[in-house]
Amino acid sequence: MVRLDRFLADESSFSRSDVKKMIRAGRVSVNGSFDVKPELKIDPENDCVKADGVQIMHTGRVCLMMNKSAGVLSATEDARDRTVIDLVKEPYANKLFPVGRLDKDTEGLLLLTNDGMLSHNLLSPAKHVSKTYFVIITGAPDEQLREKFREGLDIGDKKPTLPSLLMFLSVDGDFLEEHITQSANGEDCREQLPHGMISPLQMKEFCIRSIALADYARCGENECCAAVSVTEGRFHQIKRMFSACGREVRFLKRIAMGGLMLDPALEPGYYRELTKEEWKLLEG
Repeated sequence: MVRLDRFLADESSFSRSDVKKMIRAGRVSVNGSFDVKPELKIDPENDCVKADGVQIMHTGRVCLMMNKSAGVLSATEDARDRTVIDLVKEPYANKLFPVGRLDKDTEGLLLLTNDGMLSHNLLSPAKHVSKTYFVIITGAPDEQLREKFREGLDIGDKKPTLPSLLMFLSVDGDFLEEHITQSANGEDCREQLPHGMISPLQMKEFCIRSIALADYARCGENECCAAVSVTEGRFHQIKRMFSACGREVRFLKRIAMGGLMLDPALEPGYYRELTKEEWKLLEG
């Protein structure tokens, strides 16, 4: 059971104060009755709530996977630019918020939810949830660059970055390093990686399943492809890490958060609800 005013505010584009004014003005009904107050307790699953004659549906706990396109802001609203929320239609319109952010020119996996605790757990620095990206940078593959990422980089903040995993890719998707192996019992042969970091084998799976051929085709002359995974979420972190090494990021696409990878069937700008299995990956 929830308060009527909270239910309407959560399930519509109206603010809590707007909702109270509507109720007092007799514009809200519960099961056909307009004799209601903001503090009235209702059952969202069974009671019929209408505002201005339109039934307000209970969406419950929602999380959408979106393949964010370039040029769209990771925000709920903006006076000048289009946001990811502008792309979301009913029954989710104006009811969700993005989990973290991707830069305007960055593409790929972005989660949209109404679950504040889920968002907190995915973004909290204490949780060390990994974020994995496909990147095209200037220059050629370099093992020393990989070592710098593994050691942590000074990008101008108070502290260096935590160790991260960087692996170079050929333009047809093959890994250029020989560090991806399996032990006799089938488990990953992990390097010394920070808490929460994915393994090289997981990174390989993410790349195989989530990077489109069109993404590799973006790689031009004097550029190279790579996959990088970090367990932090600093401002412009990936771009600043490569910049600290004298490289420029030409294309950036997030392909995974934790164990959840981007659905390759999602076209840029499109979204879908998470499956039960994907929910478990986020909450595990």
